[in-house]
Amino acid sequence: MTSVMVAAKFFNNAYYAKVGGVSTAELNRLEMKFLFSIDFRLRVNVNTFVRYCSQLEKEAAEGLQIERSIQACRVKESWSNKDDSTTCAPKIAR
Repeated sequence: MTSVMVAAKFFNNAYYAKVGGVSTAELNRLEMKFLFSIDFRLRVNVNTFVRYCSQLEKEAAEGLQIERSIQACRVKESWSNKDDSTTCAPKIAR
């Protein structure tokens, strides 16, 4: 639950705690423990992402493909450069 919450931080922790059936204080503690355990490394490089998507596709019971949003041009391996041009539109890779 904590990793999903960190990955999809659309709502505050109180919302996720209520949905998850734990107190906000407990979820805050779990979030901090999770972040320290992964050494605050929240980014995934492109190669790792593609590898995991491919593995999930292989294990899918009905051979379903996973839609992966990628940058159509100038994809940067580290994703750290914020200088992406607006001429490159996100595309769905299958």
